[in-house]
Amino acid sequence: MNPVSGVWVVLHRVGPDRAGPLDSVRSDPRGRYAFKYVRTGSEDAIYFVSASYDGIAYFTPPLAEGKVAGDDGEVTVFDTTSHTVPTTLRGHHVVVSAVDANGLRSVVEVYDLSNDSSVTRIAPTDTPKDATWQTHLPAGVSNFRVGQGDIPASAVSYTRGVVSVYAPIAPGIKQLSFSYSLSAKSFPLKLFFYNDTGIYDMMIELLVGSVTGPHVREVDPVTVEGRNFRRFLASDMPRNAVAVIDLPPPPSDRAIDPRYMVAITLLIGGTMVVALAQALRRR
Repeated sequence: MNPVSGVWVVLHRVGPDRAGPLDSVRSDPRGRYAFKYVRTGSEDAIYFVSASYDGIAYFTPPLAEGKVAGDDGEVTVFDTTSHTVPTTLRGHHVVVSAVDANGLRSVVEVYDLSNDSSVTRIAPTDTPKDATWQTHLPAGVSNFRVGQGDIPASAVSYTRGVVSVYAPIAPGIKQLSFSYSLSAKSFPLKLFFYNDTGIYDMMIELLVGSVTGPHVREVDPVTVEGRNFRRFLASDMPRNAVAVIDLPPPPSDRAIDPRYMVAITLLIGGTMVVALAQALRRR
């Protein structure tokens, strides 16, 4: 790690009452910076710092109350490359709802992408061959929508069964989430694993049905926004493996509300934070 001098560092405030930059300063020859600020307005407002390097913006976590110094205010920036870098799939989470009145099941998928290099991967163009990451979806998908995560909707496209990401992927773990609808007739559904997957997490809003595949086992159920889901887990899912979600056609039920996607994404994100913290502690 080397200090970077002369980089513009910006202090931001984002709250329900107002949002925008508060102050900016250039880093000194030792890569240091300093701000003084007073928290004002809504108690729900968050404050954080950003720094742009080689055209890419990097951020601190939300700043804690009181004086912030050392690692809490550190912004790590990276060189960039448009070449392929080692990228692994630390986690793949799938949530399937009950059938709605239109005979559709809502599906939420969350991917935990890990750039295992020391450079930020960028897409030189917005063509599919230059995407920073891609995955495939089953046939018959409708109502595709990007959800909360580290990758914005403006940097994701869905065309002909392929989800393409064009956002820069910095070293570390980035979370991508999206939802879509599938006809109840699409089940049993086969999910193909094009990459080795560290953790495969599957939740279904049904008392019947099954999920099968290498290393898959059923664990304790979970409740999200008052709705009960059976949960299946697998670790170290090998490349080219196939998981099968076998769900019978139940009576009509509610579709997943967008609030459930937010709650599920936050639940999965919290799980990944704990897992990452434990991994770092072991290191």
